[in-house]
Amino acid sequence: MPPSPLSQDAHPPLAGFGEVHDLGTVVSIDGTTLRLDPKAYVHCTPVFGDSTGPCLDGYRIDDLGAEIREYQLTPTVRFTFSVAPEKYETGDLTDLRNFAASTPGKLVMLQSDASARVIAVGQPWLP
Repeated sequence: MPPSPLSQDAHPPLAGFGEVHDLGTVVSIDGTTLRLDPKAYVHCTPVFGDSTGPCLDGYRIDDLGAEIREYQLTPTVRFTFSVAPEKYETGDLTDLRNFAASTPGKLVMLQSDASARVIAVGQPWLP
Protein backbone atom coordinates (compact mmCIF):
# COMPACT_ATOMS: atom_id res chain seq x y z
CA MET A 1 0.00 0.00 0.00
CA PRO A 2 1.45 3.43 -0.91
CA PRO A 3 2.24 5.77 1.97
CA SER A 4 -0.46 8.26 2.96
CA PRO A 5 0.43 11.93 2.67
CA LEU A 6 0.38 14.14 5.75
CA SER A 7 -2.24 16.87 5.83
CA GLN A 8 -1.13 20.39 4.87
CA ASP A 9 -1.36 21.42 8.54
CA ALA A 10 0.99 18.62 9.59
CA HIS A 11 4.15 20.10 8.10
CA PRO A 12 5.85 23.45 7.42
CA PRO A 13 5.51 24.93 3.95
CA LEU A 14 7.82 24.18 1.05
CA ALA A 15 6.35 25.47 -2.20
CA GLY A 16 6.36 23.00 -5.05
CA PHE A 17 7.54 20.07 -2.95
CA GLY A 18 4.45 17.90 -3.46
CA GLU A 19 3.00 15.42 -1.01
CA VAL A 20 4.75 15.05 2.35
CA HIS A 21 4.79 11.58 3.90
CA ASP A 22 6.94 12.13 6.98
CA LEU A 23 8.71 14.86 8.94
CA GLY A 24 11.72 14.73 11.23
CA THR A 25 15.42 15.32 11.65
CA VAL A 26 18.04 13.31 9.80
CA VAL A 27 20.08 11.16 12.16
CA SER A 28 22.30 9.61 9.48
CA ILE A 29 22.54 8.40 5.91
CA ASP A 30 24.39 5.15 5.24
CA GLY A 31 24.46 4.23 1.57
CA THR A 32 20.85 4.74 0.56
CA THR A 33 19.37 4.25 4.04
CA LEU A 34 18.16 7.42 5.73
CA ARG A 35 17.51 7.34 9.49
CA LEU A 36 14.97 9.88 10.69
CA ASP A 37 14.03 11.02 14.19
CA PRO A 38 10.29 11.70 13.66
CA LYS A 39 8.88 15.06 14.73
CA ALA A 40 5.46 16.73 14.81
CA TYR A 41 4.72 20.21 13.46
CA VAL A 42 2.25 21.76 15.87
CA HIS A 43 0.34 25.00 15.36
CA CYS A 44 0.08 26.99 18.59
CA THR A 45 -0.76 30.43 19.90
CA PRO A 46 2.26 32.57 20.74
CA VAL A 47 2.25 34.26 24.14
CA PHE A 48 2.79 38.00 23.81
CA GLY A 49 6.20 39.05 25.15
CA ASP A 50 7.49 35.47 25.50
CA SER A 51 10.30 35.24 22.95
CA THR A 52 11.81 32.14 24.58
CA GLY A 53 8.64 30.05 24.86
CA PRO A 54 7.92 26.86 22.96
CA CYS A 55 5.57 28.57 20.49
CA LEU A 56 7.51 30.59 17.92
CA ASP A 57 5.58 32.43 15.21
CA GLY A 58 2.56 30.16 15.64
CA TYR A 59 4.28 26.78 15.46
CA ARG A 60 6.50 24.46 17.44
CA ILE A 61 8.29 21.23 16.62
CA ASP A 62 7.55 18.43 19.07
CA ASP A 63 9.61 15.28 19.59
CA LEU A 64 7.33 12.28 19.14
CA GLY A 65 9.40 10.07 21.41
CA ALA A 66 9.20 7.38 18.74
CA GLU A 67 12.00 5.12 17.62
CA ILE A 68 14.30 6.22 14.83
CA ARG A 69 12.72 5.28 11.48
CA GLU A 70 14.65 3.94 8.50
CA TYR A 71 13.82 4.78 4.90
CA GLN A 72 15.30 3.62 1.63
CA LEU A 73 16.31 6.46 -0.69
CA THR A 74 16.05 6.06 -4.43
CA PRO A 75 19.42 6.60 -6.14
CA THR A 76 17.83 9.55 -7.97
CA VAL A 77 16.44 11.19 -4.80
CA ARG A 78 15.86 14.93 -5.18
CA PHE A 79 16.98 17.17 -2.32
CA THR A 80 15.48 20.66 -1.97
CA PHE A 81 17.44 22.81 0.46
CA SER A 82 17.31 26.38 1.70
CA VAL A 83 20.00 28.82 0.61
CA ALA A 84 18.25 31.95 2.00
CA PRO A 85 14.86 32.65 3.58
CA GLU A 86 12.30 31.15 1.20
CA LYS A 87 14.95 30.57 -1.51
CA TYR A 88 15.85 27.01 -2.47
CA GLU A 89 18.15 24.97 -4.65
CA THR A 90 17.71 21.39 -5.76
CA GLY A 91 20.41 18.78 -5.39
CA ASP A 92 20.95 15.05 -5.45
CA LEU A 93 21.96 12.23 -3.11
CA THR A 94 25.49 13.63 -2.70
CA ASP A 95 24.09 17.02 -1.67
CA LEU A 96 21.76 15.31 0.81
CA ARG A 97 24.63 13.33 2.33
CA ASN A 98 26.73 16.49 2.66
CA PHE A 99 23.79 18.32 4.28
CA ALA A 100 23.19 15.52 6.78
CA ALA A 101 26.89 15.38 7.70
CA SER A 102 27.35 19.15 8.05
CA THR A 103 24.06 20.20 9.67
CA PRO A 104 22.77 17.47 11.99
CA GLY A 105 19.38 17.95 13.60
CA LYS A 106 17.86 20.02 10.78
CA LEU A 107 14.21 19.40 10.01
CA VAL A 108 13.35 17.68 6.71
CA MET A 109 10.25 16.41 4.95
CA LEU A 110 10.09 13.18 2.99
CA GLN A 111 8.12 12.30 -0.13
CA SER A 112 7.80 8.62 -1.02
CA ASP A 113 6.81 6.63 -4.08
CA ALA A 114 4.20 3.84 -4.16
CA SER A 115 6.75 1.31 -2.84
CA ALA A 116 7.60 3.58 0.16
CA ARG A 117 11.06 4.51 -1.15
CA VAL A 118 11.97 8.16 -0.60
CA ILE A 119 12.04 10.08 -3.89
CA ALA A 120 12.40 13.60 -2.44
CA VAL A 121 13.74 15.21 0.72
CA GLY A 122 13.01 18.84 1.43
CA GLN A 123 14.27 21.32 3.98
CA PRO A 124 11.14 23.31 4.84
CA TRP A 125 10.97 27.01 5.49
CA LEU A 126 10.13 27.84 9.08
CA PRO A 127 9.08 31.41 9.89
